[in-house]
Amino acid sequence: MKSKNYKSGALRGKFFYFLGRNIIGDALLKSRDFKGERYKIGNEPFLLFANHADNLDPAYEIVTLRKYIRFVMSDHLTNNKFIRVFLKITASPIIKHHNESSDVLFEEIRNTARAGVSVGVHIEGEKTSTGETGYISKRNAVLAKECGCRLITYRLTGGYLKVPRWADEKRKGPIHGEIAHIYSVEEIKEMSVDELYECICKDLYVNAYEEQKVNPQKYIAENPAQSAEITLYGCPKCKKIGTLKSAGSCLSCGCGFKAVIDDYGFWYGDSLPFDNITDWDKFQKNLLKELTDKYRGAEVELFSDSKQIIYTLENNEINIKSSDAEFRLFGDRLEIESKDYSDIIPIENIKRINIAGKSNLLLVTNNKYYDIRCNTPRSASKYVVAVRYLQGKECY
Repeated sequence: MKSKNYKSGALRGKFFYFLGRNIIGDALLKSRDFKGERYKIGNEPFLLFANHADNLDPAYEIVTLRKYIRFVMSDHLTNNKFIRVFLKITASPIIKHHNESSDVLFEEIRNTARAGVSVGVHIEGEKTSTGETGYISKRNAVLAKECGCRLITYRLTGGYLKVPRWADEKRKGPIHGEIAHIYSVEEIKEMSVDELYECICKDLYVNAYEEQKVNPQKYIAENPAQSAEITLYGCPKCKKIGTLKSAGSCLSCGCGFKAVIDDYGFWYGDSLPFDNITDWDKFQKNLLKELTDKYRGAEVELFSDSKQIIYTLENNEINIKSSDAEFRLFGDRLEIESKDYSDIIPIENIKRINIAGKSNLLLVTNNKYYDIRCNTPRSASKYVVAVRYLQGKECY
């Protein structure tokens, strides 16, 4: 069997990156109010680790680092055949397949870096939903040691408040990007995995709200709270799940709770014990922890959403199964039910559950790959958190 050429597409990618940087690079940074130094980092290959808040984070890194970087991308970005072909021609990304073991992905990254091609990884695995850098696996430090090249940590701030993952509108406000550290091959060899892991986490940690307290910046939109219920599913007053609704600058619940968001991203309300989404998320995760501990394994419905659009991925092609399904979580199973399609998925059969894009729910079972979408705001994260708790796992 012929071995894979991990350099394939790199020369073509360098050409397209060069064109993009020089034709639209400056205009892109200006249009996004991006502030960041242009770096000269030499020609040696590197592994890039960065935090992630904005879809355009790879573009900022390409323009400011001025190098070809083969980025790791989620497979949901390549479900569209045209986009898949376009990305393959222009960027040759490494695709993270949710129905494959992470071992496959790490081997692809390692072999690509060892072949002399720089690789970029947004290390949280997905954009932050709360403004705080998400969980970073220690395995990334092992990967950095195994790749045998430099490691660059790149820290982005402002992206979450400018384009909250849940929001319908981007805000007017600044984004900033900078290299946190460049670790040489020798420096990486001398560090233990634990030491390197600690440095990576420190380099890439961002809490958008703590940043705002130190250096306040306005992020202005016409309807700044619109679709916040995609991330905020727990009512601080009645403590129910999935009852919050947004409109304009307000988020409210039928119990009488109401909160408003200001131009700095902070929330205010009579019954609100916190002023930011990072702390709000910790509160609502505790609600789900209590709920799942009480009903784990029981035939009790915890919450549900209607009008769900059900897709499956089969042979690299996405197929619609239903455009109007009921999606329910019980203490022992997930249910999909509609006139067109139905399925019952025991909790123990769920191999992976993640969020993609704004609010798509990616669900991998023993024999199926679901992409569950909705045309109205609803939280996918409540399912991710609850399922992890029901499976006895931690949720960071």
